[in-house]
Amino acid sequence: MYIDYTSWETFEYTLSTLQLDLNNPRINYQGKNLNQTQIMHYLIENEKVYELAKKISEEGYFIGEEPIICIEHDKKIVLEGNRRTASLKLLQDPKKFLPPSKANTLARNIIENNFPIDKKLRCHIAPNRLLANPIIYSRHRGDALKRWQTGNQYAFVANMFYNDGLVINDICELLYETSGNIKNYLKAYNLFYEAQQLHLKDTGEFIDISTFDITNLERFYKFDDARNFLGVEFDPEDGGLIITIDKEEFENRLLFVFNEMIQSRGFSREFNNEEDKVIYVNKLKENPIFDLDVKNNIENVASHGVVERKNLEEEKNKISPRKKIRKKSNLSNFIIPRDYYLVFEHEKLDLLFDELKFMPIERYYSFAILIRTYLEQVLFFYIDKRDLGVKLNEKNNQKRKNDGLAKIKTLADFLKNRYSIEGDIDPSDFMRILRFEGDKEYASSLKTMLDYIKNHELKEIISEPTKLRSITDYLDNVKNGLDLAVHNIDYTIDINVNRRAWNTLEPLFNALSNNLKEI
Repeated sequence: MYIDYTSWETFEYTLSTLQLDLNNPRINYQGKNLNQTQIMHYLIENEKVYELAKKISEEGYFIGEEPIICIEHDKKIVLEGNRRTASLKLLQDPKKFLPPSKANTLARNIIENNFPIDKKLRCHIAPNRLLANPIIYSRHRGDALKRWQTGNQYAFVANMFYNDGLVINDICELLYETSGNIKNYLKAYNLFYEAQQLHLKDTGEFIDISTFDITNLERFYKFDDARNFLGVEFDPEDGGLIITIDKEEFENRLLFVFNEMIQSRGFSREFNNEEDKVIYVNKLKENPIFDLDVKNNIENVASHGVVERKNLEEEKNKISPRKKIRKKSNLSNFIIPRDYYLVFEHEKLDLLFDELKFMPIERYYSFAILIRTYLEQVLFFYIDKRDLGVKLNEKNNQKRKNDGLAKIKTLADFLKNRYSIEGDIDPSDFMRILRFEGDKEYASSLKTMLDYIKNHELKEIISEPTKLRSITDYLDNVKNGLDLAVHNIDYTIDINVNRRAWNTLEPLFNALSNNLKEI
């Protein structure tokens, strides 16, 4: 069947607008509906999405690998390229899906290679799901992309027959397959599905078609004596099951053989050549759990999930086009750019920053409170890592003594004038009585730490005068505003306050982070 693929539109979408496909053959036959987060976890655990994300973050996203999507119910569904799309989604937020060690590996790659995690993804837009099937089927039967398991391939065909409602000839036309192959795929899928449901009912365990060696099942029923033992034939028109013995006995035999295939890793060796096959079937016949005297019967098994048959030409012409909406000039939904990374190699600090970065712009008060918390904990971490606690206390105690002496001088001048005292007044007694002379262990308050960093550290770690002046000129105002956001019930916060806070603090955070890396 000829399809003019050059007529398909392409468009760049943000990753957040792309939906991973629940009907993806890799996950469609898990027996339950999954949400987008669950699909991500499934692909990471079963389809090596972390490994692909790592490769992309190290080598780049290759051109010519654009996903194919279609528009369904106003959603952009990824039909082809779910692993690649999931990998890019993973790179946007590694810590949401991965343990710290793997998440940090991706984060380092992103920073070192300046990987654009917010870059839009160019996609080909299929007119509908049906017309994308030939490409998907062809790609995953070859070696260019991660090859489907045989069961995935059969399930893909079964989905077109039972769920999409296409007749076998139309499937052949779409997939460039022979009717004989399509019918064989349906036979294998139908027998597997029957066994899968029996096993699920018996044990509560769902056997995934992608993890089951369906070729063992095919080899078994293609051996005439084995198929006769099972008591099953297939409808020559559509591969449906025809049970030729009592159904209960059929289910008993099928479940036993299915369990043998699951439990025995060497089944393919036991059921190998003609002699092995005869021996295996004879052993089955000798098993007393089977009733070999059961009467013959003819019963068609109702097709599962079959829908009304559809006309291929009509389905090809059903198109869900992209909505072309005029772009509105609006602000970014986040204050901190999504492709900006700040790492202190401390789990809590890095998690705090991730939460701060993904805080929606309209969460004014949450952002202000969280950035103040982040500032305070970054300063504490920096002072601790640089062993600056002793110096900080020395500076503060010296300042306390100097301030005390200045106050005592003012007091001494007042007393001399008021009471006509001649000579100088020794300030040491005043210092002792007012407890200005002893050292104190200062609590690491935000003001204490910020003053120390501003007055004693910034000049050493920021060489650009403009950047240094920008920080020092506005730092106190930003800090005071954040204090009011936390402590004053009447103080209001808006987007401008938060933008100003981030723009002032970002070079400070960055300078502190870089300086710690040099230790």
